[in-house]
This record gives sequence, structure tokens and C-alpha cells, in this order.
Amino acid sequence: MPPILKSTSSFVVEMYDIHDYHKRVESAKRRLRSLPYSELLLDFIDHLQALGLSKGRIAKYANHLCTLFKACPFDPRHASRKSVERVIAWIESQPYKTSTKDDLRLVVRKVVQYAKCGSCAKKTPVPPEVAWFSVRSRDDKDSRVRPESLLTIDEVKAMMAAAENERDRAMISILFEAALRPSELLSMKVGSVSFNSQYCLITAVGKTGLKRIPLVASFKPLLEWLQKHPLKGDVNAPLWVALGNNSKNGKVSYYYLRKLIKKLAEKAGVKKDVWPYLFRHTTLTNLAKVFTESRLEHFAGWVQGSRMARRYVHFSARDIEDAVLELHGIRKKDETDGVLRAVECPRCRERNSPDSVRCSFCGYILDARLAFETEEKRVERLEDILKRLERLEQMVYSFLGGKGEPLQQQ
Repeated sequence: MPPILKSTSSFVVEMYDIHDYHKRVESAKRRLRSLPYSELLLDFIDHLQALGLSKGRIAKYANHLCTLFKACPFDPRHASRKSVERVIAWIESQPYKTSTKDDLRLVVRKVVQYAKCGSCAKKTPVPPEVAWFSVRSRDDKDSRVRPESLLTIDEVKAMMAAAENERDRAMISILFEAALRPSELLSMKVGSVSFNSQYCLITAVGKTGLKRIPLVASFKPLLEWLQKHPLKGDVNAPLWVALGNNSKNGKVSYYYLRKLIKKLAEKAGVKKDVWPYLFRHTTLTNLAKVFTESRLEHFAGWVQGSRMARRYVHFSARDIEDAVLELHGIRKKDETDGVLRAVECPRCRERNSPDSVRCSFCGYILDARLAFETEEKRVERLEDILKRLERLEQMVYSFLGGKGEPLQQQ
């Protein structure tokens, strides 16, 4: 399938298939042709495409169909309660994750619904043969995302500081602050960014279309990258271009992004598992503590009424953790909100990148650790100078034959 195109007044925003979903669907179709009821199953995939499902969802359905009809084939058109129970029992007996079992049960329901009713759209009635089982589990025990697995602000700053160039530093900053999906990040163009005096606006295209996100903390990293961008004069050039000689000025791939994040996490000393979507999970969890559900939906690019907003609100323990801690005076709400912020220089009041250790305008030390180390070195130098002066004084005293008294005794 061709890239999804969304036009703006000055440039075209494209959302590319970074996961090769089109190839995955075609591969699944080839495998389905050798399985029982292949004609019906292939028609079902065409029906899903006609309904406008995302390429990722269709690829998932197609692969699950291969799994199901290879292990326990059944005729969806004449499926009985007993035959469906046999399939569901097989699914539950497998060592799959809870989410995978949910998806497999959903595919069983959808394919039977299509075979018996001619459609599996939302308003299509569900046949009784597949209406009796649940397609969504409440058990999230095998979820990859746990509160302790989320990134801290210090870890994000450390990864930014570990970046070897302006591009990688800006990518990490925007991925976190804007909570972008990897496909949204990698589809951005040079013209996707517009700068104001103290913040910038980025345009990204996601599952629900175009969205505009204001960024403050990423203002400086993004500006510094665009100043170095080899194609900065072309608004339709990829924002994240490859810098290597073999693929110079080409688009950064999803594979590179994953590899980069692993590398920076290791260099920054981050011990937990880090992957691209973890940045989005972390930011949305933090924002769920302060945003309303409708505002969170808009920021994240979800449809109105999405279950995802409620899930993040629940995951963040909004109105519970902070309220209890504030009640006991343990910490203030604004001290640990998990928001990436630009660092304002106390001397010149200019905004700096979140990972800055010195003000890029006046050189003032912004990092507390560096300030402490600098002060320690200053004290050490003063002590060394005093010791040298004392030795020099003793030498002069000795040279004069002991006449007079050392200065420190006067």
C-alpha cells in the first residue's frame, strides 16, 4: 500500500510503513492459500481492508489466521458452539501472552461473524456461536510496561547527553516530550517544524490524522539540529536524515532508531530495558496525572472516548499517590511530575536544553553536580596555592638565615 498522504499549505506529511506491514500481509496471504477455507479467509482480509483498518491491525489478523487454521482448522460458515469451544480451548492451552490470546479470540469472533453475517463491522450482530466468550482479559500480569519500568527524567537527560550528534539528541528529546509513536517521529519532514520565540510547533501524522504539538524543552535541541541539517532548505526533506556515507541524506529507519536507543541507554548507564514506545508510555503516564481525559486523548492522538486514556489514568494512580504524599508532606506535586523541561539560566534568563550542564549563552553552570565538582576543584586549587606560599615563605625565611619571622606567625 502507498504511504498515507496528508497535505498542508507548504509541504506534504507522509506516514510511512516503518514495520513493513504490507509485506507481512502479503506473506500471510501466501501461507493462507495453502490452508483449508483459504478463499473465505482471503476474502475476510479484503473485507478488513475495505473497512479501513490500519495496516498493522490487518497484518496482525492475517498472521493470527495462519496460526489458527494451521493448528485447528474449522469452517467459519458452519461453525457450531462446540467447534468454536474446541478452538478457544486450544488458544487457552497455549503458552501465549494474555494479549496474544485476546487477539486470537477476537480473530475467531470476527471471522465467524464475517462468514455468517457478511460483515464484521461494529454494528453487525454477533452470532451466538461466538458471543459467549470474552475477547478482552482484565489480567495485565504479562504487560511489558510496569511503573518501575518507566523512564525517569534523569535517565532521559542522560541519554540525551550520551548522544554523539545533534540529530540523535533531538530525536530522543522529541520522542519523549511529544510522546510520539515511532512511525510519527520517523515520518516528520523539515517543514513539520515551526519556531516561535520560546517554543516550537511540530506536525505529525498518526492513526487519527494530523496533529500539532507544542514543544518547549525540545526547542533548543531541535533548533541546533536544523541548523546542522544537510537538507534544511527543503521543507519536504526527511527531518531525520541518515548521516552515514552509505545512506547519506536518506531516511532514518526504525531499525536504526531501536538500535540507537539501546546504545544510548547503555552509554547513559540505564539498567532497565528501553525501547521506542517506552518514551511514549512514560510521558503519557506522567501527563495522565495532570491532563483531563479529553485533553490526554487529543495530545496522544486517540479517538474521543478511547479506552487508552482511562487506562493511563488508572496506571498513573492519579489523585491517589500525590494526594497521599502531599497529605504527609513527603514531597510537593511539582517536584516529581515527570515532565521534561528546558533549563532557565539564573544569570541571563535564557532557556537551555534539558540536558545542558552550562548555559549556551553565558556559560553559567546549570548542573548541580558539575557546580559542586567545580567548587571542589576551586577549593583544591586555593589550598594548593596556600601550601606553595607557605613553602615559599619557609624558603625565604631560611635564605635570610632565620632572621625575621614567617608571615603566618606575625
